[in-house]
Amino acid sequence: MMKKLLELRQQKAELVEQSKTILAKAKTEKRTLSPDESKQAKSINSQIADINSHIELAEVTAAEERALIGETVEQRSNDKPSNTELRAFVQTGDIRSLSVGVNTDGGYTVIPTLDKSIEVLLREESVFRKNATVKPCSSKSYKKLVSVGGTTTDWAAESDTRNETNTSKLEEVEIALNSLYAYPKTTQELLDWSDFDVSSWLSSEVTAESSLKEETAFWNGDGVKKAKGILTYARSTDIDGTRAFGEIQELTSAASGVIDFDDLVTFQHSVAVAYRKGCKWYMSDAMALSLRKIKDGDGNFIWKSALTEGQPDLLLGKPVEITDQVGDEVVFADLTKAYYIIDGTTGTRLIKDNITQPGFVKMHASRYVGGGLVNDRAVKILKKAA
Repeated sequence: MMKKLLELRQQKAELVEQSKTILAKAKTEKRTLSPDESKQAKSINSQIADINSHIELAEVTAAEERALIGETVEQRSNDKPSNTELRAFVQTGDIRSLSVGVNTDGGYTVIPTLDKSIEVLLREESVFRKNATVKPCSSKSYKKLVSVGGTTTDWAAESDTRNETNTSKLEEVEIALNSLYAYPKTTQELLDWSDFDVSSWLSSEVTAESSLKEETAFWNGDGVKKAKGILTYARSTDIDGTRAFGEIQELTSAASGVIDFDDLVTFQHSVAVAYRKGCKWYMSDAMALSLRKIKDGDGNFIWKSALTEGQPDLLLGKPVEITDQVGDEVVFADLTKAYYIIDGTTGTRLIKDNITQPGFVKMHASRYVGGGLVNDRAVKILKKAA
């Protein structure tokens, strides 16, 4: 499947170059596309869209293959390493005691069931990861072509001359993957003498140390050796279709230092209907406390508390997620369309360390992860006026 993915991406890259060549020629000659060029460009865009669909399917399949490591779900469940096997691995570093389905790479070990457990726990712990789109990637960076619109149409009678119309413009997004690591430790004595649950220890420690780093980066990361946070992208007050690609529209409240009912309604409707239906509110707990007190013109609270445990509260009919990473702003977004989290297909790799601190056993756990904005129209930010 990895070979197939590489072939598809190569085909896509070649088509993109063809499209760029056509557009560059017309731009150099300061003219619109000729009918033949327009027809060729449309054909290329159609082929790219088709390849994108195949790539999406191949990536999902590759992710499942990585999770299963060549086994069925039943086989993986029945053959996962026992606590005794994991204990022996953590104590000695010897992978021969582990069950089949273990990958080694330069002294590192990937334990499929443990890797999957960490992924599930990270998704449960992270507000961002459970709402954004997560994509697998087998290279150091992930590239995606984004159509920013521009195609136009026109009316014509049967005998009218058909004039050339504009073609959509494509922008490329590249998301780099960087290594995120955790370094949990336990005592040698605990491993030697107690019924120590090694699997739970590793899963919980790696998740605890990774989830906060991830969450911080996805919201506020500067993009240096980490994901580029959605709140750190350039902002503009310009509406959709007029901003530069990759800029996020920022709105401010009408009154200084306060957000009221009218601000929220205007803010919600700043997102196009196509994205609004999948949007959620993201805010800090302090901001939520403030907005819960707002009433509409009839004296009704616009904040609706969840009726059952586990269900989100609603603000103007849309779910609310609480995360203090947002600070003193409000985000209204469909993160599945706005932001991609990219996970390396190498999984969570482990290496034992009982040298640097005698009497303790530490496990160096690392994995590759990245993140970036792919659709600036699916996210808006509201801040209080100064």
